[in-house]
Amino acid sequence: MQQLNLFQESTPVLPITYYPDFLSQELANSLYQHCLKLEWQQNQIRMLGKTMPVPRLECIYGDKGCDYLYSNSVFLKPLIWTDNLANLRDGLRPAVGDRITALTGYKFRIVIGNQYRSGQDSIGWHADTDSSMGLSPAIASVSLHW
Repeated sequence: MQQLNLFQESTPVLPITYYPDFLSQELANSLYQHCLKLEWQQNQIRMLGKTMPVPRLECIYGDKGCDYLYSNSVFLKPLIWTDNLANLRDGLRPAVGDRITALTGYKFRIVIGNQYRSGQDSIGWHADTDSSMGLSPAIASVSLHW
C-alpha cells in the first residue's frame, strides 16, 4: 500500500490509497479476459447543444435500481453482477481473498467499466459530483491493460 499526493502542497490531500499489487498477474489476466466478454456499448452524450458518441465503450453492472445518469444525458441501467465482478468486489472465492469491500470498508452497488480501444478513446476531467452519488462518493478504480 502506498499513499499518493497528486496535488500541490496548498491543495487539501484527498484520501487516495494505491495498491500496486492489488491483483496477481494470473487474476488480472483472468479478469481482463472476462471483461472482454462484458456487454460494452457506445453511448451518446449531449454536450454544447450537440449529440455525439462518448469517446469510449461503457458498461455498467450492479444492484437492481442503481441507475446512473451523468452529464444530464447518458443514462446507464445496470445489468446483474457477473460472478467475476461480484468476486472482485466481495472476495467470495478463496483464491481471490480480501478484495475491494474488505480493503475499503465500502460495499459498492455498481461497477462502471470504461474500455479505451485506442489512443483516440478518452474520458475528460470530471468531478464525480452528481447528486445521485451522494455527498462524499467513494470510488474504487481497477485498471487493466494488455
